[in-house]
Amino acid sequence: MSTFFPEADPPKAYSYMTHYSFNSPKKLHATGILSHPFNQKIQVFLPTASSPAITSQLIQTLQKDTYYYHAHLPLSLFLSSNFMQFIRNGLIALSVQGGIDTHDVICIDGKGRMILSLTKDTYEQLGLTGVPSKFHPNRHRYVVEIDMLSPAMVPGKRGFDRIKWCFENTLVTVFPMVLASVDGHGVSLPLEFPDTVKAIKMGFKIQCTSLNNIIIPDTRTIRTIGKNNLRWRLNVSGLFEWIGMASIQSDRIVQGDKIDPYLCVYSNPPQANANETPIASRACLIEITGLIPAPSVLHIFELLRSVLNESSPDPELMPEWANFTVWGFQDSPISWRGKEHGHLISGENMYSFFLWSSNISPQGKEHPDTGVYVMFENVAAHDLHS
Repeated sequence: MSTFFPEADPPKAYSYMTHYSFNSPKKLHATGILSHPFNQKIQVFLPTASSPAITSQLIQTLQKDTYYYHAHLPLSLFLSSNFMQFIRNGLIALSVQGGIDTHDVICIDGKGRMILSLTKDTYEQLGLTGVPSKFHPNRHRYVVEIDMLSPAMVPGKRGFDRIKWCFENTLVTVFPMVLASVDGHGVSLPLEFPDTVKAIKMGFKIQCTSLNNIIIPDTRTIRTIGKNNLRWRLNVSGLFEWIGMASIQSDRIVQGDKIDPYLCVYSNPPQANANETPIASRACLIEITGLIPAPSVLHIFELLRSVLNESSPDPELMPEWANFTVWGFQDSPISWRGKEHGHLISGENMYSFFLWSSNISPQGKEHPDTGVYVMFENVAAHDLHS
């Protein structure tokens, strides 16, 4: 007798929640950011009517020091002396046409590794050794990794010459790619392309949006974990869901919204005092899109921290907290720490921070450490980071 039910349970997506401190010598926040190479969007949420100090500094930094390139390239170009030097300097590159589950996708991870996520037909024609994808058990997809910094990657050596022959004779596809190279401070470095390649230099797209008449939740509920870890996790989930609603500018967070529960069951996180009437507030969303290397993400994050902790003659314009969210490319071959990434139904690989100003004085049972932050990682089912 046939059945419509699958034989095995569907794969699960995961969410990781971390309560930590910037004052720790382990610098977990920097480790998490730098281990995620391919980022396409940053969103900064500020619970203030306007924040000219933060907004202006972010925009000035991004317009001055950051850019990336879009070009159509054959893989053989990466074996040229110029590009081998760029790779040694931390080049990242990602092909941007076709899905990670259905097409050939190529990337260079910033640490000298080229990863080729290939269909079965392409892999069988390529002539290089790879391994079956973890997410395609029937061997319908393969992953080939090349260490571009290996001592064997020198013209005249067997390994280099074999790869070059394959790129010039079997895998000759010209891939549309985005590329960037930055120094340790997130400042972009120029790339030089041959005359046969048309490369477009692109700056990040920056958009600032004001949100009016919204109900902003109390984030102090997650500054301290306390003994009830489950309640803290539920509060974190609720606040990140609220940030998601704010990012799409949903009417569900507007004061006075009375949607029919039959159409939407969402409700805002409770206020600190349930007896108080929620007060309508204003907020600011800053969105940055493009190919954003991990060092640039960390640079923007540290800039936000420094401005958030500055004293201001007008405290009303300086927020007490902020949210910093980063989205990875859904069709990237890897995510955190070079782990294999797939798409399946969502392809999510994003992370988000809640951070507070150090100028806030601890109240009541709040954590006395003014460097507290909460990090949230959302990982799709087809991702080995899970």
